[in-house]
Amino acid sequence: MRKRLIALVAAPWLVAGCGAANSAVHGYHRYTDPSVAMEPTIHAGRTFDARPVDHGDYRPKRGDVVVFTMPSWLNGRDTAQVKRVVAIPGDRIACCSGDGRVVLNGTPISEPYLAPDARETPFGPVSVPAGRLWLMGDNRGSSADSRVHLGDGGNGTVPATAVIGVAVLK
Repeated sequence: MRKRLIALVAAPWLVAGCGAANSAVHGYHRYTDPSVAMEPTIHAGRTFDARPVDHGDYRPKRGDVVVFTMPSWLNGRDTAQVKRVVAIPGDRIACCSGDGRVVLNGTPISEPYLAPDARETPFGPVSVPAGRLWLMGDNRGSSADSRVHLGDGGNGTVPATAVIGVAVLK
């Protein structure tokens, strides 16, 4: 009886600690996104886990939500940012198709993760060079992403080596 009582009392505390323990056990890093740029995928102020990536080891995949540092995007501050990989090396990206969608390699793409009222701003076409990525927020109207940095060196693209983590979203 005493063992059962201890198990019943301890169980809620164990469950409550599982999130933090899961991060530690799997080697994830925890990040909090302070902006609305990734809504509805990651809401402002939400903490999420990311699988760390060693410098130069990120193998880009379209659709990944990545944590990266790009000081030139933040007036020299070396602060982690979160965006989605929309185009990878060798891709050609532009906006917009006749129905207002992003066009990747000549084909309008489906982006079910976008905010429902997302409006695209025309840009491009941009060819993504080797070793670089085209990153965009899911809340397109409130995201300072590759589109905003077209005039920067790299034509709005980010070096893949700037990626420090890949978000693990549930």
